[in-house]
Amino acid sequence: MVNTALQDCFKGKGIAVIVPKGNAVDELLRKIPEERLDDVVYINPAAGSAAINVLEPHITPGMSEAQKTRQKEIIVSDLIDLFRRQSENWGDRFGRILETLLHAHIEANIRNSESKTLLDVFESITDSEKLIALIDGTRDVVVREQLVRVHEDLSSYELEPLQRRLNDFLINPTLRRFVSQKSSFNVREAVNQGKIILVDIQKGELGDKVTQLIGSIVITQIWAATQSRITQPPNRRTPFYLYIDELQNFGGEDGNFVKILSEAREYRLGCWLITQYLDQLPREMQKAVSTNCRTKIVFNPDGSNKAHLSKWLNGINTKELNRLGRFRAAIQTPAEGRSERAAVFTTTLPPWKPREDRDLGKIKKRATPEGTPIEELSLISIGQGNNAGGKHHRELLTEAKARLEDSECDVEILYQYSGADRPDAIVKLPSGEIAHLEAEHSTLSKPSKVLENLRRGQKKGKEVIFAVQTGNKDKLANILEDPVNRNGDDHQDENGSYSHYTDSNGHLVTDVQNLKNADYRIIEIDVKYDKPECPELEHHSSNDLQNFCLYRSDKHCTKLQINCVLTQ
Repeated sequence: MVNTALQDCFKGKGIAVIVPKGNAVDELLRKIPEERLDDVVYINPAAGSAAINVLEPHITPGMSEAQKTRQKEIIVSDLIDLFRRQSENWGDRFGRILETLLHAHIEANIRNSESKTLLDVFESITDSEKLIALIDGTRDVVVREQLVRVHEDLSSYELEPLQRRLNDFLINPTLRRFVSQKSSFNVREAVNQGKIILVDIQKGELGDKVTQLIGSIVITQIWAATQSRITQPPNRRTPFYLYIDELQNFGGEDGNFVKILSEAREYRLGCWLITQYLDQLPREMQKAVSTNCRTKIVFNPDGSNKAHLSKWLNGINTKELNRLGRFRAAIQTPAEGRSERAAVFTTTLPPWKPREDRDLGKIKKRATPEGTPIEELSLISIGQGNNAGGKHHRELLTEAKARLEDSECDVEILYQYSGADRPDAIVKLPSGEIAHLEAEHSTLSKPSKVLENLRRGQKKGKEVIFAVQTGNKDKLANILEDPVNRNGDDHQDENGSYSHYTDSNGHLVTDVQNLKNADYRIIEIDVKYDKPECPELEHHSSNDLQNFCLYRSDKHCTKLQINCVLTQ
């Protein structure tokens, strides 16, 4: 495989090589011509941030609606096959619901140039508001009606099996990063421009399941990119060659592989499919390989496969296959007209010594397309308790977590159950000491809440790290340095009149001096909020506020001076 892939590289051809085990990728990188190193696209999800959004179809100008639909079907059918292969009990009902959700998200990506991912699909069945938003944005009347039925007829309990299967798909952080970002490179451009795509997905690092999933996703995208050439004249379709090692890991009964093998020539896609275990391929795949792979090369097969393989090789029997030595192969070339050629024996070139002066780490880093993460905030489920806050609070908290982790801290965001009295997160500092992290968004308008957060840390003997949006540091510092209400007149000190704040339990905050002596620091986080958020989400759940809010009058929010953002 390495030798034939290198031949294509030396000829200036575009290739993709998918390697689930072994050092074939490193060997290729040591032997690829120097002038072609800039063409390398290196994908190793275990070591870099390269990503492919499998829900991004390859739509080109001039595509008809039928051709766009074909792009969607390629992606949907492969993903359904993937989920089915990974599930012990897969019902048709789950398949229909998932198919509907996939169609709706891919359609949104086409129509609105969005970058919805499998993470969005997962969230649409765990968050009713996101499912409603998906329904609102779906124009296909059939798909929209099916989504409405999912929302109205199926309870969370009934959707739980599908949630569990999607969760199994996304729970691995490496796989989640790979599929929940915008694609870090344009697969169609890479195919048409003759790039060298090296997919290094080692089972030893990733595990069998993740390796199979990522490899299958790459194959799906390469096939979709190749099939999108349907709008090009045949003579403008640049040949591209796909090498798949350990084929049995990536082919299912109901995916597109059978179609790939039967239609690849039309789109100038050449396939090199390598397997040691022919009997591990699904029956339909075996038939497709036998029928559509016109050139067959056999190296020293084991006993269980010899009888089967000898039927592929005209004029060669199992005894002759037994005599195949190292680097020797039997080759069956395509028939000419009605006459089938006899298979021939050949001696292949052994591997030659690679260059040892190349810095593979540097080459891989340069060739890795850096991903741009899509908002992954809802993965940080922080509960429905009063301390949970809303979306903007989570954004601020997530950015603060990232900032601290860049400073070699370890941050654990805490679940806020109903009635919980917990900080937003626990921070393990580089010194080994533990601190509390509090994200202060709308709480800046309620100083008593800020002081409760400070007091909580003080009682535990912990430093409190406050995170605020850039520009709000002084406002928070004023609350912490002078923890009394200067608008009141119940008391008097050297700074003037004041009153004590009242905490969430109705008690006066009188431990002013202790709070002044508390250990804290403030970090500013540069976050931009697209839309205003209900300020009461820091203290009440969204459902409770939709039912009743003191600050809502005839659908108008008296705090924000706009229509209520929860009910509009």
